[in-house]
Amino acid sequence: MSGLRTLWRTGIMGRCPACGQTSMFSGFYDMHERCAVCDTRFAPSSGDWLGATAIGYGVGAVLAIALALVEVVWGPIQRLHLDPMWTIAAVSLTVTVVSYRWSKSVWFALLYEWGFMAQGDEPPGPTAS
Repeated sequence: MSGLRTLWRTGIMGRCPACGQTSMFSGFYDMHERCAVCDTRFAPSSGDWLGATAIGYGVGAVLAIALALVEVVWGPIQRLHLDPMWTIAAVSLTVTVVSYRWSKSVWFALLYEWGFMAQGDEPPGPTAS
């Protein structure tokens, strides 16, 4: 249950996955380096954006497939006298760009749940027990 709460708090609300008190973002896409309350580092190592990018592209791809299936079955885009391929591509690309902030939040929530975010100056990664 804790994982779902963290995913909601961080992934949907954009808050720190550790304390949930502050926003991870300093702008629309830009993130703070650390949480002002609990000192959790939001970008523990280079390459952490790859997962967020994959989630964002996944959202766009799922939407493109859904729109394509709706177009094949019912044809609403063509009835509006629009080119289905370009319309689906434009909508999917727009959704991918707009959902990138949410994708970053979800990815960092997953990194936190899997133990790949660090507090203070400790190295990122799961702690050896």
